[in-house]
Amino acid sequence: MDTKVAIITGSGSGIGRAIALKFAGAGYAVVINDVVRAAGESVLSEIQKEKGKGLFVLADVSDVSQVRSMFEEAKKSWGRVDVLVNNAGVPGAFSLIVDMPDDTWQKTISIHLNGTFYCLREAAKLMMVAGFGRIINIASIAGILGTVGSGEYGAAKAGIINLTRTAAKELGPYHITVNAIAPGMVATPTNLKLKEKGSPFIEIAEKGTPTGRMTSPEEIAELVLLISSEAAGNMNGQVIRLDGGAAIEMSMDQFMRDFLVKKSPFIKSFRGD
Repeated sequence: MDTKVAIITGSGSGIGRAIALKFAGAGYAVVINDVVRAAGESVLSEIQKEKGKGLFVLADVSDVSQVRSMFEEAKKSWGRVDVLVNNAGVPGAFSLIVDMPDDTWQKTISIHLNGTFYCLREAAKLMMVAGFGRIINIASIAGILGTVGSGEYGAAKAGIINLTRTAAKELGPYHITVNAIAPGMVATPTNLKLKEKGSPFIEIAEKGTPTGRMTSPEEIAELVLLISSEAAGNMNGQVIRLDGGAAIEMSMDQFMRDFLVKKSPFIKSFRGD
């Protein structure tokens, strides 16, 4: 069988859905995974309407037995796994570290970090035997910078980044690459609704991004597909920020941009001020 197979965790909505649709459109057989059956089956229906190949597996990635069953289903259906995208995650309830409940910490670490490890381990076993594989972990700039109010999320994403680099070293000799994408604020349906309501959280995030906007799920999907291609065959152990420059923005940058733009003769000339 020549059809390549991709497992996309947490692909019932948002970033995962965009990635699943992108891979299906590129000719992959896609294993859609989510803990919400209706969401996963809806994405599968979208793929099938376009004559794509897909399979929905209801599984909680924080449960190692469910992860193993998911990979067994993929192997049973198509006999291979070429690409794994570790995307599954949960939003945290914002709180300072001193106020954070134990269950918030444990749930976030369990789904984001443990789930990524469990899936990566199962994928690696299949890919090592096959002598080929692509693993892409969805991290976050929060894992690079830390983030006030989401200590558990930043810690989990930092762990994913470190795991990515270790796995890249271990699996590279078997023609398996492991990379991570670190988005900034993403234009998910939830964040778009917040923006429509005039959320100051989204407004400030966009102002703190040099491009002035959120990253779309489709942009992330395009990058994931590129990293999975032959063209990126020697890209390994990388953490690629897809954040509009948010990770390099400092608090003074916005002030200086506004201040100097108002004074700039060139900008005044091409704007017609």
